[in-house]
Amino acid sequence: MTPFPSPIDVAVLGRYLDGTAAPQDHAAVEAWMAADPERRAAVAALREAWAMDAGRLAAPYAADAAWTRFATRVGLRSGPRGAPHWWGGGGRRGPIAAAIVAALVGGGGAWWIGRARPAPPPPATRDYATPRGRRAVFRLLDGTEIMLNADSRLRAPATFAARQRDVYLDGEGFFSVVHDPARPFVVHTLGGAVRDIGTKFGVHAYGDAARERVAVIEGAVAVAETTVHAGQVATRSRTGTVHVVSRAKVQDELAWTRGRLVFESVPLAEAAQRLGRWYDLDILVGDPALGDRPVTGSYGDEPVAQVLTLVTAAVGARYQWQGRSVTIATSPEAR
Repeated sequence: MTPFPSPIDVAVLGRYLDGTAAPQDHAAVEAWMAADPERRAAVAALREAWAMDAGRLAAPYAADAAWTRFATRVGLRSGPRGAPHWWGGGGRRGPIAAAIVAALVGGGGAWWIGRARPAPPPPATRDYATPRGRRAVFRLLDGTEIMLNADSRLRAPATFAARQRDVYLDGEGFFSVVHDPARPFVVHTLGGAVRDIGTKFGVHAYGDAARERVAVIEGAVAVAETTVHAGQVATRSRTGTVHVVSRAKVQDELAWTRGRLVFESVPLAEAAQRLGRWYDLDILVGDPALGDRPVTGSYGDEPVAQVLTLVTAAVGARYQWQGRSVTIATSPEAR
């Protein structure tokens, strides 16, 4: 495991988890996590523990006592002298604070402490999922409405924490958020977090996608330290690099919410993935060079055979259908 260095202040990380971090501190934590997937995984685990703790306890912890228990486990002899101010006082959640320090002590302290005592029960969550070939609309308890595209899954706590609303997306979703400045709405994906500032936005975050996309139709969101406004589309690479396209065709990006697929110079390999989810097929592009050829088109209620014929003809290819599998290959006359 990669050691956790100490450029992130414990208090800053605590405020990030608590949803009270200043924008610059929030951006600093996002950048720190983007540099190492293991950091992001550790913080995600801490976030779940934080949310569970907030929902389970009605009374405050004694933070100093929690620190003493933690110090005994890891062999520290001193108390929390010099620790950030929020360790003190009964209003903070000591066990979670101890877990955060364990992660920052270095070299897997959080995982050690996890083995040293039984794991707490996970917070109650609800899973919302759509199979391939289907879309569905769900409404959360706070009134936020979410449309999930085909082959997507959303995990949300049964009850949101007091200061932040966190959901976890694998796939594609369109979010109409009931805005609450006191409880920011945050969509977590494999690549990071998308923090609601406005109201309506779409997130494309399938695990097999080369990059994630965030399209904002109303208001604004924060992708890492970058603010994305209405009418813009942001892409985030697997390395965490964010690029914003102004005057983007947001309506085309979100056409799936209206029952259409719109491609504009989309690589055939990516178009095949999206068509496969849309029509519940396994579509394979046999030649990598063929997979790079751009596809442009707009499709709605057309039969899948017609769509495949149009797509393959446009790139000089042919397709072969067997069961629920389709293979796209270069046409002999196009070679």
